[in-house]
Amino acid sequence: MRRALEMNAIRTPQARHDAGQALVLCLLVLVAAVLGLYFLFGTAQVSSTRHRLNNAADAAAWSAALWRARVLNYQAYANRAVIAQEVAIAQAVTLASWARYFETFTGTAAAISAAYPPVSAVLSVSADLARTASLLAAQTATEEIAARDAYKRLLALSQDVLQRSADTFALGAVANEVARANDRRFFAFALPDDDTGVPTRRYEGADRERLGALVDASLDAFVRGPRGLNLTLWLLPSLCFGNPIAGPDAWFHELHKRGGTVMTPEFERWEAGDTLSLHGWRPRSGLFGAFRGCRRYEALPLGWGGVEAPGLDEQGVPASAGGFLANPGDVRHNAMAAGLAEAEMLEHASSRSTGFSGIAEVRDLDYAALANPRFPRSAVAVLARAEGHDTRTANVLNVGVGRLRMPENYAGNRFWALGTAEVYFRRPSSAPPRQEFASLYSPYWQVRLTEPSDAQRARAQGYVR
Repeated sequence: MRRALEMNAIRTPQARHDAGQALVLCLLVLVAAVLGLYFLFGTAQVSSTRHRLNNAADAAAWSAALWRARVLNYQAYANRAVIAQEVAIAQAVTLASWARYFETFTGTAAAISAAYPPVSAVLSVSADLARTASLLAAQTATEEIAARDAYKRLLALSQDVLQRSADTFALGAVANEVARANDRRFFAFALPDDDTGVPTRRYEGADRERLGALVDASLDAFVRGPRGLNLTLWLLPSLCFGNPIAGPDAWFHELHKRGGTVMTPEFERWEAGDTLSLHGWRPRSGLFGAFRGCRRYEALPLGWGGVEAPGLDEQGVPASAGGFLANPGDVRHNAMAAGLAEAEMLEHASSRSTGFSGIAEVRDLDYAALANPRFPRSAVAVLARAEGHDTRTANVLNVGVGRLRMPENYAGNRFWALGTAEVYFRRPSSAPPRQEFASLYSPYWQVRLTEPSDAQRARAQGYVR
């Protein structure tokens, strides 16, 4: 111990002067490290907030555009459902018409066969069964048409409701919900639409021609018709049998069947009709008529049936025409049978009112207002923000005084982020390869993120203060 004390006692003055410099240096390094950490902490908090806000803005823009795409796809599914309802109504009208036709045909056959009791008995039973089936078919068609027409109106109402849910305010609500799901401190809203939207409108009156064509193309062959048949009765000669001028085509009687189901040109009525008549040939009138050939005539109506699903007038009452307006399937070729069918239609006009309101008035793209009618796009821009005082920087945490205080300078004391997406029409890769332009009859509306345009940036800049 004494030896160590002696050695300390003999240190030089220079050594005593340098004592403690290492401690000062260490203190300086420690202060620099603290300042570096202080700066890095604030920078990291700001960078993290900006990064999460950008992601939230993109997610909000994607979700808002996705909602708009889903609304457009719903419109397409609803329009397809409307087409299905119209087809079902046409089928119901056809069934009622065919049942009525079969009833009158079996009744006529039973009356003609009255001279042959065994055959007449069988046909009488068939006529009774056909009459019951006709009544059931008429009642079923009436109820089905009313139910499907009500469903069509419900679909049209739902289209309007969802259309309103895809405007700027509603998209802003979706965007804000997504942004707050990312961070409760975030807020987002959708910028007003520009001229790149996808406007739609309800097609009414004569504008329903496109829907009418799609419905007609969706009908099966039996419903659409013509339900026609020409059959030559070789065992029943006509009055012109053997006439060489008329030729063999006029020597025998013929059965002519006509029928079909159509929507009238004003799209307010379905008509279905079926007629069957026996046609014969007889010499032309006049003294030398036989030498001038023969003419065909309707000898006997054998079966007839006609059903209408009329639209409603201004008072909501079915506007029954009591007859054929569109001559479905050329039923008037059998003029007498068609007249009998129209008489029965007029008789049952009040008791068989279906409550049909006409072909539906659906929503479709407003092609006249589209910049690109074939492949329109709808841009959705979402502006997200976060309050500066919610970011846990050193300044917000009240760390540091004087020159060590490092205040932040944000626009309006807020962080801002702009996210953009667009809705576009494209057939999926799994669909059959063919060209298809945009419409609200195919649910092929999709979404993708995009870079903000100059116009979107300028519009967003107006909110940043």
